[in-house]
Amino acid sequence: MDDTQSGFDPRFEDPRKLDEISRRGFLGGVVGVAGAALLATPRASRGAQTTPPPTSSPTPQPDDEPYWRWVADQFLIRENLAYMNTGTRGPSPRSVYEAQIEAIRASNVDRLSYARYVHDAEFRDGLRIKMATFLGCNPSEVAFTNNTTEGMAFGTNGPDFERGDEMICTNHDHSSGAQPVYLRAARQGLNVKMVDLAHPRFHPPRSPTDIIDAFDALITRRTKLISLCQVNYTDGCVLPVKEICELARSKGILTLVDGAHPPGMMDLDLHALGCDMYAGACHKWMMAGMLTGFFYVREALQDRIWPTIYSGPVNGLNMYGEQVNERFAARAQTAARYEMRGSGNYAAARSIDAALDFHNAITPQAIEARDRYLAARARDGLRQIGGVEIYSSDDPKSSCALVSFSVRGVGTRDLSAALWDRHQIYIRNVTHPEIHWDANRASLHLMVTSADVDLLVGGVAEIAKEAKA
Repeated sequence: MDDTQSGFDPRFEDPRKLDEISRRGFLGGVVGVAGAALLATPRASRGAQTTPPPTSSPTPQPDDEPYWRWVADQFLIRENLAYMNTGTRGPSPRSVYEAQIEAIRASNVDRLSYARYVHDAEFRDGLRIKMATFLGCNPSEVAFTNNTTEGMAFGTNGPDFERGDEMICTNHDHSSGAQPVYLRAARQGLNVKMVDLAHPRFHPPRSPTDIIDAFDALITRRTKLISLCQVNYTDGCVLPVKEICELARSKGILTLVDGAHPPGMMDLDLHALGCDMYAGACHKWMMAGMLTGFFYVREALQDRIWPTIYSGPVNGLNMYGEQVNERFAARAQTAARYEMRGSGNYAAARSIDAALDFHNAITPQAIEARDRYLAARARDGLRQIGGVEIYSSDDPKSSCALVSFSVRGVGTRDLSAALWDRHQIYIRNVTHPEIHWDANRASLHLMVTSADVDLLVGGVAEIAKEAKA
């Protein structure tokens, strides 16, 4: 079996733990928190309970350590390993991993029956509704993709532009969002303007208004598309996307948001965000399997965004000029057209379904509160260490669960390596010398405990002290 397809990574996850997976699946009982479903049987090797500990509130509080330790025990993470790189890939909890494995097994045992009676239209429609509810949009506005990159390419290449038209992106975008912009510009003779977020005043930003003004300054009458991140993967800055989208719409400009990080980390409402298009990942903070993502297109805009990988009906007709069936034709008029691109992946769909159940059982609001609590704990601890510079904001409007920092006199790769070698703490560096950016980044999500955060702070303090000596 391909580990990439299953979502299992043997570098960080312990194959011995697989024997402990509960055959009851995700919905095996009832949690005593807001009536949520039982998540899964925790790892016996850590002495964890099979049911969540009692809480003092109907909703788990962000500092309720016994509860969140129980949640962390749902993962297959190796013992004594602090995994803080969800921003690259979020290891799946055992219920999600199990859903993928069962889909692979069952579809290989009897693919026809699996497609007819399990991965059927009812399941697919239900998954789309569940995803739309999670994102705060209509089911007709969301398509499932392989990753954020695919959605960014759809959004960049889909609209009709003319030679000389302009697109805007930033120099803290991920290349998966920026490079489609440059590719289209090269192909069609478009112009690209780049918002310069490299200045120290943006790390952290003094005010969201400074960022809005930086975008506004580049807009001209030829501007047709603004492509931007909701959360910069470099420094964890949360951009004022709602305000930028309002500005763009007032000038007739399309907006495309790179949402690789917010889904699963932040409680989302895409309608309230006001963007035209949004490409997101399911394999990061949502913790579904690899090759899982989504692409949102505002309903009123869908006839203007051409699918660029497509095998569905054209104007309601198949390749022989005949009318396709009514249901298929109707789907092709919604965002589902962006997923009409050949063979699908049963296990990927099942992992998204199970991941949504996992998040909904805890609630997106409680998860965001917990992630923000961990990030604040990390920032507060790191701030006390001499020689440490923090680039992430304390303002909740501009910050999230990505904490970006550096240690004076210690290379970022060296710091990451030392934390791993000495303490089995896994973080990463983000380095772009072209814009003078070089920082370490810790992603703090549900598999991370407060004790893990304290271990990170202690490890950095130890290394910073050695560098100063």
